[in-house]
Amino acid sequence: MSFFDRFLSIFSLVFTASTSETNELSLDLMPDKAKSLAEIAVQTAEKMRGKHLDYSPESLKVIDQLVLGFREEGNTAEAMNRTLVVLGCYVGEVMVRSLGYKWDNPNKKEMSVGFSITGVRASNGSFSNPIGKVFKLMENGKEDSVAWFYKVASSERLR
Repeated sequence: MSFFDRFLSIFSLVFTASTSETNELSLDLMPDKAKSLAEIAVQTAEKMRGKHLDYSPESLKVIDQLVLGFREEGNTAEAMNRTLVVLGCYVGEVMVRSLGYKWDNPNKKEMSVGFSITGVRASNGSFSNPIGKVFKLMENGKEDSVAWFYKVASSERLR
């Protein structure tokens, strides 16, 4: 069984366990859902690989490893849509907890330049898209590291 197949089977178990009575979890990505989706990433990584995601900036290296592992196995972002959204919510939640960002939706101006999904907003008003960054990591490889994405966000916060 491939790395992706193992992750997907455990992800499905955790995802199902986290659903409502109708056994459906909407990925409508409103800001109030992101924290719960991040927790699914924590549970799945622990069950699958014994990887402890503790919401620290250092744990983002684990997200890089997971996504790059999926990519190396030949999986596509389209096939892994839900998994990548959940991992993106984890990245965003690290930013919320460590940098003081808040979950938010893009405003009209941000939507006009391509932001179309829930993301995180810094206290200075800047908007970041951690979910999109995880998709870019899957599509482009290590050049789009989420650990580096966090490092850039944290350095911009100090300006």
